[in-house]
Amino acid sequence: MEVTNELLIKLYTQMVRVRKLDEKMIECLFSGKLRTFFHSGQGQEAPGVALCAHLNDDDMVFYNHRSHGLNKCLPKGMPARQILAEHFGKATGGGNGFAGFHYSDIGIGLPGMGGMVGGELTLAAGAGIACQLRGEGQVVVSCFGDGATGRGPLHEGLLMSAACKLPVIWFCENNLYAQWTRVNVTHPREDLADLAQGYGIPAAIVDGQDVMAVYEAVGPAVERARAGKGPTFLEVKTYRFRAHAEGFPDFSVRTEGGMRPQAEMDEWTKKDPIRLFKDALMEKGVLTQADEERIDKEADDEMAEAERFSAESPWPDPKNFDKALYAD
Repeated sequence: MEVTNELLIKLYTQMVRVRKLDEKMIECLFSGKLRTFFHSGQGQEAPGVALCAHLNDDDMVFYNHRSHGLNKCLPKGMPARQILAEHFGKATGGGNGFAGFHYSDIGIGLPGMGGMVGGELTLAAGAGIACQLRGEGQVVVSCFGDGATGRGPLHEGLLMSAACKLPVIWFCENNLYAQWTRVNVTHPREDLADLAQGYGIPAAIVDGQDVMAVYEAVGPAVERARAGKGPTFLEVKTYRFRAHAEGFPDFSVRTEGGMRPQAEMDEWTKKDPIRLFKDALMEKGVLTQADEERIDKEADDEMAEAERFSAESPWPDPKNFDKALYAD
């Protein structure tokens, strides 16, 4: 895909939208409007935005728990109002009003996610088989964090995708922490992409704070999958700027004081993907101050409208809960 100024502005705009919706989630949570918890993904906007820029509507993305999938679902085409309404517990959300983050929309390639960390990994492999049999060049992306790499389903999925040359991209967003446990505590190696070598799957390590670096890494993986050449494993090194869950202390197992090191957080917050990309685009003359202000205002207005829509939407009818649990 040619890198045009239009694409660059689109990537920047999508990252701003994801950040604004994340901020709106936190605002609504602490004002008592959300019927659930929230795991902020601020700092991790670039991976999902760059990924979705390469995908078609019928390509499938199994999003993960961090940020409740905002950095994939929003740029993939799910409206902010639908995402927020689900967290309000309203019937107009994408998941039948269960006040969580298990929304889905097959029309834009979002089949949902598993109920626990890594629960969708083998589902992605299964979807890869379906896409392969369909023969229409569809791609499946399985998104997961560093914590999920310690679960068996990942290795089952990797093995199946490699043996059958499935069109699956294994998209690992390594933000260094599985809940409150740093990756060096649970893994003997620093680079999780090394896991792919044992399955003969090509892998790459990418700077997840650089949206263009992620974009350039995703392109060949998508082309490989579409061409029937099999899976790719991408490890995207990134970082969450906020605690594991809003309202919780920012714990860190086996760290002095039991908290995430301030020096580590300070170093990573210097790598805010939105600020870095904005500065780069302004330096190139692609983005102007007026553009930045307009994009910010449009995103603010979008999230305000999403909040209004969510507040005014109806509650789900208890009589219809069985339809959310069982298929006809």
